[in-house]
Amino acid sequence: MKQQHFRYISQNIAKIPLATYAAIASSIVLLTTSGCVNKSQNEVEVEIQSIQKENNNGLYKIAGSTNLPESSRIAITAVRSLRLTTANTEVIIDDNGNINRSILARQIVEVKQGRWEADLNLWQVAPNGNFQEVWQLNQDLKKFTPESKVTFIATFNPVAQLPSSDKSSDKQNPQQSTPQFQQLEGESIRFTNEGEKYVQARQFRSIPLPVGNTTPPPAKPEDFNDGWGNRYQIKARSQDRVLPPLTKSEQSNSPLRSSEFLR
Repeated sequence: MKQQHFRYISQNIAKIPLATYAAIASSIVLLTTSGCVNKSQNEVEVEIQSIQKENNNGLYKIAGSTNLPESSRIAITAVRSLRLTTANTEVIIDDNGNINRSILARQIVEVKQGRWEADLNLWQVAPNGNFQEVWQLNQDLKKFTPESKVTFIATFNPVAQLPSSDKSSDKQNPQQSTPQFQQLEGESIRFTNEGEKYVQARQFRSIPLPVGNTTPPPAKPEDFNDGWGNRYQIKARSQDRVLPPLTKSEQSNSPLRSSEFLR
């Protein structure tokens, strides 16, 4: 009985034209791939494509691509990790609790036609004119040993985006205001402690510590007296604020004229 039923099905299948076979096969492929296409459209891609040294004063140009909407804001950051060392053995303690991450530079850039660029200056100028990274200016971080690599990070945070300037269009299409920001998917998705999504891309570069020096920067008032400046010094008033002395013709005990009253 089963053999007869199978023979009946086989005969009916044999009668189906070849064109129908092709149509059925294409329909199956379309159904299986449509889900992948819809999923890939929601995947956010942020990529760091190049990190170029611009000069010998710590300036680097970072460029990349993304499929984010036009004028989306991406934070580009350069970070160097510092590890705590023991006082006697000078052995680096390999523990995340003993790692301090110093932000060397940070810039917010906007997406233009699927591209973005940032110029990060990793070096600062010390009061004596020496080039240093920002953590080297902090005496409390002298006990840390810097890693040889600098991490360049590109972060897209939907919460940090500026609101749209066209309020009328947002009111007409409230569901289409920022759909790309609300449905983030992809391998680069990260989560904050509060469970909010953000996108992040990273690249590492071996960058030595600053060397050389330049003209020392001018002293600022906040550099003195723990940021209060020299408040004990009284600045001399400018000459244009001093009233001229009265002349003899103006010194009189006669009553004031109506033109001399304040108006």
